[in-house]
Amino acid sequence: MFKKTFTAFIIAGLLIVQAQQPPKASKNKATPKASSSTKTASKPIAKALAGKVNYTINGKVEGYPNHLVILNKFRVNSLELVDSTMTNDSGYFTFKKPISEASILYIQYNTQSAVPLVVENGAKLNVKITPTPNGLNYDVSGLKSEKSKNLYNFIRQYTRSNNELAALDKAIAEEPDGTKMYELQMIFGGKQEEFRSSIDSMLKFHAPLESYFVLFNFMEEQDFQKIKALKMRMEPKDIKSNYYNDLKTIYDNNKLLEIGEMAPEIALPQVDGSILKLSDLRGKVVLIDFWASWCGPCRAEFPNVKNLYARFQSKGFEIYGVSLDKDRPSWVSSINSLGLTWKQVSDLKFWACAPAKTYKVSGIPFTVLIDKEGKIIAKNLRGEDLEKKLEELFP
Repeated sequence: MFKKTFTAFIIAGLLIVQAQQPPKASKNKATPKASSSTKTASKPIAKALAGKVNYTINGKVEGYPNHLVILNKFRVNSLELVDSTMTNDSGYFTFKKPISEASILYIQYNTQSAVPLVVENGAKLNVKITPTPNGLNYDVSGLKSEKSKNLYNFIRQYTRSNNELAALDKAIAEEPDGTKMYELQMIFGGKQEEFRSSIDSMLKFHAPLESYFVLFNFMEEQDFQKIKALKMRMEPKDIKSNYYNDLKTIYDNNKLLEIGEMAPEIALPQVDGSILKLSDLRGKVVLIDFWASWCGPCRAEFPNVKNLYARFQSKGFEIYGVSLDKDRPSWVSSINSLGLTWKQVSDLKFWACAPAKTYKVSGIPFTVLIDKEGKIIAKNLRGEDLEKKLEELFP
């Protein structure tokens, strides 16, 4: 997937062991920037937090005497400085500065790793951190430590599953025997389902702060439906929480694009200069396809899209291509050379394309499927997923 930006937090891969990322099912997208912005203890927000939640964290970092340790509050778009201290000659430290609300706090002794804790009023946590050549291990105990232990157990399971999937993926790639390869693929599928189930369980059945931590640290992309579900779980008890406000902000910014909502209008010039509105195609099932001539993954997907267009156009299927090009000759020549025979529009404004902003496009290819009434019925379908959906709509 060609993504505009990418933001990462210091999370699970370094909390227990540094694990390979699990194999991903061809969700590649092109990106004009390959930059990474990592929020770490080296870039805390200067204003420290204060408030009414009282707690005590007694900790030890093995092998780190007289060393700076920082306590940060994790939220989806920031790490907020809570407190900092130095370990003593034996590596021990204590945090007990009051905070404004129950929070997800990170203990960080360097910029590459962190220990996540769920800290509530009255918590008395004991944390032993043991750095290793592969990352770190840690142990949490004490009063109101259950939620922090749940995070620890989840991270261990996540890391173990990551490593197993990576090993299986490598074995599949290297296995010359077709029968054995199939057996390995079946095992891989089962492990992958377990992996997804463990994440879903944390999101559905655990305390909101545990779910929040997993949602914004372990999901490959933001899942609006899961964000909405967690927001609703926090109502009405936790609506004053900053964590609830984070979820509500994301929900409010995306609810117009929810499945079942009317697709926002688009009105852009076609190649001949005439304006084509999305609503002009009302009465047809329309795939809004955000792409660009410079997007390799978009080009790779076009053969499949062309086949589907040939199959379903006569049944009432149309494609409304929205190009993020900034160069008219490149846009027009790509349409012709690639044989794209469906509707094409562009304002030639690159990532500043107005519909791309309206539809929250952060990477391409990106698609939105709308029904004959103009309501959104699916988002970001590609390959077999798109084919299956069209077969459902046009039996």
